[in-house]
Amino acid sequence: MKKRILATFMSLLLIACTLLSLASCVGEKEPETPIDDTGIKHRHWYDNIEEGLDLGGYTVKFAVAEADSDGFHKRSIIGSEDSGDAVDAAIFARNKAIEARFNCKIELTFYEEKKLSETAVMNVLMAGGTEYDVIAGLQWADIGLCSKGYLVNLAKNEDAAKYIEWQDNEFPYWAEGYIDGMSYKGQVYWLTGDLCLRYTGGFYCTFMNADIYDEVLKAKEGSIYDVVRDKKWTIDKMREFSDATTTAENITAGNLAGSQDVIGVAMPIWDNTNGWAVAAGVNFSEQNKDGSVNFTFNNKNTTLDEFYTKYMALVGSKGVINYKNIYKDAFQVFASGNAFMLTGRVNQAELYLREMASPYYIIPCPMLKEGGNYRSSVHDAVNLYGISIGSQNIMATAIVLEAMCAESYRSVRPRYYEDALKFKYTTDLDSAEMIDILGENAYMDFALVWAFTDYFKGLGNYLRDNMTKGTQSLSSMLKKQTTVWNKGVKDLDAMFVKLESTAQ
Repeated sequence: MKKRILATFMSLLLIACTLLSLASCVGEKEPETPIDDTGIKHRHWYDNIEEGLDLGGYTVKFAVAEADSDGFHKRSIIGSEDSGDAVDAAIFARNKAIEARFNCKIELTFYEEKKLSETAVMNVLMAGGTEYDVIAGLQWADIGLCSKGYLVNLAKNEDAAKYIEWQDNEFPYWAEGYIDGMSYKGQVYWLTGDLCLRYTGGFYCTFMNADIYDEVLKAKEGSIYDVVRDKKWTIDKMREFSDATTTAENITAGNLAGSQDVIGVAMPIWDNTNGWAVAAGVNFSEQNKDGSVNFTFNNKNTTLDEFYTKYMALVGSKGVINYKNIYKDAFQVFASGNAFMLTGRVNQAELYLREMASPYYIIPCPMLKEGGNYRSSVHDAVNLYGISIGSQNIMATAIVLEAMCAESYRSVRPRYYEDALKFKYTTDLDSAEMIDILGENAYMDFALVWAFTDYFKGLGNYLRDNMTKGTQSLSSMLKKQTTVWNKGVKDLDAMFVKLESTAQ
């Protein structure tokens, strides 16, 4: 609740004073303090780093994985002053303001390969080189770099722990739930949060055509926002809505071309599946009090079984088209007004919905049962930020990371929602609340973070594979596969025990 109030307050602050001019924060060590509409002054910086710190011109060097052509990873930490894009301008201004504030430099090297572990960066890490301070890898590809001992334990290194406030912070710019999910017995090697646009925009969500909802369902259901607030937004409710709005007689993707008919849900099932499972309350693993992990994704998991059954019933219902992994087609049919609902990621609106004529809502993925708690997860291509054990100045690196993430939350995040997505986050408190629900309830557990590594072969795609094929029940192979995954937990435990005595 505290974060919800703060986020709503932040929206009001943005409305009242439109932040500061982006240009005003470039080159200033102590920018003027903004004033909200009540006349109360608030500090400019959202982090708690003391003023006057001088890093002596130190250059904090980033190695960044850029795996996708959409440029979200690169765009998160480098921007152009004159591109004409408000998000780029905000990122550019953020970096320049931090360089001026601390007398430092931010140096960025990008690698187009899908894994930093398959680039020259790996050779640097193996040799204990000092070429990089920050390793910005991809969750699905590079998570294992920490278990190999190449990263600083941020929880125990005094310089890092002093400045990086990823727990219980006043402003939720670090993804606390995600970081907790990656951690093992108090060892913290990776960070993510609003420093990464793949995090800010990577939440799985439901898009809903506002015109269709208002015409067909609003009189009966009331505001869709109230449906969400009242915790009635469930998989069953989505199916009910889909059935009520479907007008197509033959709902195949080909037959909808040029049609005025409407389907209930356009569903690119591949990438969304793990996100939906998390939203339904499925835990892939659970942490014990001592931070160790129990693997729970097995045939004894009743929540998993119930989710699978309901989800497959929805996918097979009359108003749903399963586009499998063809996201563009699903978004096109939604943008054309031929689909009432669409499942996807928030940031896909920037790619596919910018020219959509009808207004749309963004709400969470549905819960399994009414009255539960919303949970959200992020696409597995999110950047993770770790400090290399070869960093020559861990304190300076920690300070810059903390400041960059905090400033991203303050000035880049609202620009991204407002300008890149054309989503009126800063002027529509209902919309802001829905986005805040996604961020506040972000969840990731240990096994799911590690799902694409050799420790958990097949786990990341297990649900996706079965659902794409249209399997109607959990595979009999699940029990056998669980044995492999349980071994992965034990192997990782041994790795982290080994690291405990040697990590910085």
